[in-house]
Amino acid sequence: MAFVSFTRPDDSPVSINTAEVLSFAPVPTDGPLAGPLRAGTRIAFRNGRHQDVKELVEVVERKLNAAG
Repeated sequence: MAFVSFTRPDDSPVSINTAEVLSFAPVPTDGPLAGPLRAGTRIAFRNGRHQDVKELVEVVERKLNAAG
């Protein structure tokens, strides 16, 4: 089980279990799904929940791939 660290919108760290990641995409910037960030990544999990992080999609992808 591999974990990767990212930064939450409030600047606190969050560790994510890579086995639970379903998908990731840029955070929505408008509409009903918009979150607190204007730039960053929304990571969706197998349990239906999600976490917005400040890192951009390219960084998230690189870190997740490096963790295996």
